[in-house]
Amino acid sequence: MRSVPETAKTVEMRPVPILLVGAPADRDRLRARLVAAGFEIAAEADTRAQAGVDDVDAVIDATPRAAAGSRRLLTIGDSPQEALTAREHDVLARLADGLPNKAIAHALGISDQTVKFHVAAIIAKLGAANRTDAVRRAIRRGLVAI
Repeated sequence: MRSVPETAKTVEMRPVPILLVGAPADRDRLRARLVAAGFEIAAEADTRAQAGVDDVDAVIDATPRAAAGSRRLLTIGDSPQEALTAREHDVLARLADGLPNKAIAHALGISDQTVKFHVAAIIAKLGAANRTDAVRRAIRRGLVAI
């Protein structure tokens, strides 16, 4: 039987506090999935202005147009970030599925060099260190379905 080294102890992850905005029915649609994924819903409101909460890691817009990937500024804490393009959303969704660049290229009908370009743009726009960090940040910001 293999023993676990002393340095490989379990690290307790804190829930990610978020603000969930949108119509009540839209929020109901996402709430259970977000909690199951480890998010802590710090507050809910129809709009961010109505919530009056500033101590959150991300604001998730539950409206259907937001889920469809419309271009808009993403709000993380107090800092607006440049929005991802529709193609970057497509690439990001496949990154979140764990696909390598060649598989993403094949699925989208583009070259793997183009995928590399999009991955670099996603990493830069999300302020990530690498692909894995980009997916983690995207999940925290509600950019990819979980």
